[in-house]
Amino acid sequence: MGKKILTLSLALAMVLSLAACVQLPPVQGIVDGVIGALDDIRTCEFEMDMTMDMAAEYEGETVEMTTVADSTGLLDLENRQMMMDTTMSMTMPGLEMEMIMEVYLMGDMMYMFMEAPGMEPMWAKSEMPEGTWEEMNQVEPQIELLEAAQVEVIGSARVRGIDCYVLEVTPDMEQVWEVVMQQAELTGEALPFTEEMFRSFTVKQWVAKDTYFLAKAEIDMSVELTAEAMGFPEEEGVMTMDIAMDFLAYNYNQPVSIELPPEAEGAIEMSL
Repeated sequence: MGKKILTLSLALAMVLSLAACVQLPPVQGIVDGVIGALDDIRTCEFEMDMTMDMAAEYEGETVEMTTVADSTGLLDLENRQMMMDTTMSMTMPGLEMEMIMEVYLMGDMMYMFMEAPGMEPMWAKSEMPEGTWEEMNQVEPQIELLEAAQVEVIGSARVRGIDCYVLEVTPDMEQVWEVVMQQAELTGEALPFTEEMFRSFTVKQWVAKDTYFLAKAEIDMSVELTAEAMGFPEEEGVMTMDIAMDFLAYNYNQPVSIELPPEAEGAIEMSL
């Protein structure tokens, strides 16, 4: 059960990152500009803060856990490179722990450093599944979400000095689920769930008026899973997850420098 929950959490984190990059303006001319802008992105810097409140009810008992993750990173699609630094803390009754992770995507290889209580800091590397870099761009899935979403322009605002449209977006849940499943495939394990697990999924976005690049996104997501949905039909219980994420992207198409730390060269070989 723990492995399935971890796999689901990874998939949800991926779909949150994907949803943050979706551009969904209300006018067809702007929509065309947004799609073209996504295709033109070569580099950017980003920040992401995510909070997940989880409550699991099992045999009359409730266990609550809060996970907070703060990430910063660089993306270089042109040279097929990415780096992301993440600090993650998990809090539950009687337990608090913090993990530090560094992830580098260099061509067809992924390198990951992890430091957590109770384990030796280590570097691991693995060959990325075929199609990973194509998934990083996400043009086609974003077009599908864009076409199916309900979008409302709720105003204008400035983000990091850039004039933006403010959009309130409600994606089609079936399309969201298809994206979750696509991202879950990258973890090497299919998820035995359905789109009915989503109770809500809303997105607010700030899109630059001059370039149509995403400047900021706020995402709220609520999920409910029964024991049966998690692959335990003989048991009773339910798990709910409320996820909130703030995303910033900036310095588009500016030069970036991503260098793999020398110690990563001795990383342990693993498979995804």
